Amino acid sequence: MKKLMILALLGISIALAGQCFATEPVTLQLASFVSPKSVTNSVTIPAFIKAVEEASEGTLKINHYPGGTLGSSPKSQLKLVEDGVVDIAEVVAAYTPGRFPEFALFELPFEFNNSEEAGLTAWEMYKKGLMPSMDNLEVMGIVQVGPYTLHASKDISSPDQLSGLKLRAGGPTQGKIIEQLNAVPIGGIGATKIAEGISRKVLDGCLMDDGNLFNFRIADATRYHVVNVQMGNVAVFFPMNKAKYDSLPEKAKAALDMYRGEWLTRELNRNLDKQIYSGIEKLRSSQKHHVIEWSADEIEQVKQAMAHIKDEWNVTDAKGINLYEEMLKAKSDVQAKMN
Repeated sequence: MKKLMILALLGISIALAGQCFATEPVTLQLASFVSPKSVTNSVTIPAFIKAVEEASEGTLKINHYPGGTLGSSPKSQLKLVEDGVVDIAEVVAAYTPGRFPEFALFELPFEFNNSEEAGLTAWEMYKKGLMPSMDNLEVMGIVQVGPYTLHASKDISSPDQLSGLKLRAGGPTQGKIIEQLNAVPIGGIGATKIAEGISRKVLDGCLMDDGNLFNFRIADATRYHVVNVQMGNVAVFFPMNKAKYDSLPEKAKAALDMYRGEWLTRELNRNLDKQIYSGIEKLRSSQKHHVIEWSADEIEQVKQAMAHIKDEWNVTDAKGINLYEEMLKAKSDVQAKMN
């Protein structure tokens, strides 16, 4: 009888241990090179993590590492995901030229009014399979921050005053935009190094959204800001290592699927738009900064000069797809929903 009791107790202990082991959550590492104070890292990602963990019913835990804790170089973020060093990261598409060509569409000037409109348009195109360059990744959300505006250490009260200025270019499309302003594009400088470049007079200014102007301390190095030009949006997305995603338990995967995509994309971009509006108000309230709005005629002049930049996209490929036209269709659908 004593032996039977011991065996029974042993069986219960093994069962309980097995139960505890079965409910041990899978832990994901989510990395960002951007400041923990940014709206994405202080508001949106924590809300995403909370929602996903609750929906997973204890099967998933996500650790958040902002501020470059797991890798500070913006250019290395995608490799960290692909190599399995981190599971999810904040990746600037333009830092891997040619890798994600479809995103360059969103860098075209005078196309989008805000981040939310552009981000949801990008997600619609991704859902339709129009962004095949990301097929080897699981995309959690897409940011199209912007539109970018103009910022300089020198007076740029009119387009003519940009002539000859050295402006940081974040990729080929931004380079073309800068050339049409008769300025000089300077590449190879990451967003986190722009302020230093201006301070050292390697740069006179840059294109940047009015929110990240403060996150990257560019506001400390610039005084003149043209806020009513739409110099394109810049793609930042959150890819997940596909092998890691595929290995998740079904409940954990379902929880991620519930909040990735349209939900996360909307929250990311909507909060960034709030950050942008807040940034403009900070500039307006500061005696150090000069907030400039070019006239309607000056903007039209710049638009006309840049109109040809879209031509390389406004063509039909071998599969019969015109990506520029597809973007306009997706944008129209998004605008209808937003209104």
